[in-house]
Amino acid sequence: MTGCSGGRTSPTTVQAATNPDPRLADYKAHVEPVLQANCLRCHGGMNRRGGLNMSTRSALLQGGKDGAVVVPGRPEDSLLIKLVSPGLAEDDPMRMPPKGARLRAEDVAALRKWVAEGVVMDR
Repeated sequence: MTGCSGGRTSPTTVQAATNPDPRLADYKAHVEPVLQANCLRCHGGMNRRGGLNMSTRSALLQGGKDGAVVVPGRPEDSLLIKLVSPGLAEDDPMRMPPKGARLRAEDVAALRKWVAEGVVMDR
């Protein structure tokens, strides 16, 4: 079949199929479990405390009653990172999660990296 692609895939197409976005893999492995365990019970699906739904990227960017919680590429300006960071006082009403143990340092680091890399999600 000279001169006809005949349904053949280009090297770019094959590479994209075999090498998924590493940011999405990082989200699935490190960020999604943190959100599932600590955030989505109160801020996901039908539960939207403070008007915040964290189950999709667009909902995160829209934010809740206190505005957007993430600024893609700028974790230092993201409310989410401020609220889960250890520097927030235990009695601060904005501290997240509000009760129980704080997020582990590696979980906060995963969230920070995720925001820095653009808040890539699979939904």
